[in-house]
Amino acid sequence: MTKAFLGVLGGMGPLATADFLRKLVRRTQAETDQEHIPVLLYGDCTTPDRTASIVGNGPSPLPQLLDGIHFLNRNGARAICIPCNSAHAWFDEMQAASQVPLIHIVRASASQVRQKNVAAKAVGVLSTFGTHRMGIYRNTLTDMGYTVVTPTEAEFETLISPAIAMNKANKWAEAEANYDEAAKRLVDRGAEIIVLGCTEIPFGMERQYRANPSKFVDSNDALVEAVVGFFAQTLIAA
Repeated sequence: MTKAFLGVLGGMGPLATADFLRKLVRRTQAETDQEHIPVLLYGDCTTPDRTASIVGNGPSPLPQLLDGIHFLNRNGARAICIPCNSAHAWFDEMQAASQVPLIHIVRASASQVRQKNVAAKAVGVLSTFGTHRMGIYRNTLTDMGYTVVTPTEAEFETLISPAIAMNKANKWAEAEANYDEAAKRLVDRGAEIIVLGCTEIPFGMERQYRANPSKFVDSNDALVEAVVGFFAQTLIAA
């Protein structure tokens, strides 16, 4: 490809990647096909489960993540994004292996918290247990001055992890009640806005999100905003 294009390291899971691409198209200000951001997708759905690796129950996904990073670099990506929050546990290693910038989904989501609720002091985070265990959101949001409200380990075990598994099996309606209860508990503990810190959680929370979009940050939405902003600046610089 001869034009500046976005590399997408996807497949984690496939539905989250498709959702990111759909949202990118809808968010881009374009009147013709040719005005959209060119994209090259590396979608390896065989990448080992990120949470299983983080908790010591599976192989590391890093070799396959790096395969994707190298492929996208070899083929001329101007920037790379990864529509999977838990994969960002290996962000530093991926960035070190890349000649181009990686757009960080967690930082993008944290920035959108301020855009949606400038007065918020306490932020809830719904994520995979692996993302929670690594403290990716907790550290970023704490550094920004927020109090971070997260599920308990029991809530991950009984509500969130089963709901994410339902999402991966395309059982979104069945997952909804679990997410509703998990979100309610974060609000009861003081969360003023909730980051949906797994790119598959929004599929089970569509009703809640549509009813109260100012109460939630969809991490895929935030990643799209960051990508569009990056390429707007790239075009200006060119």
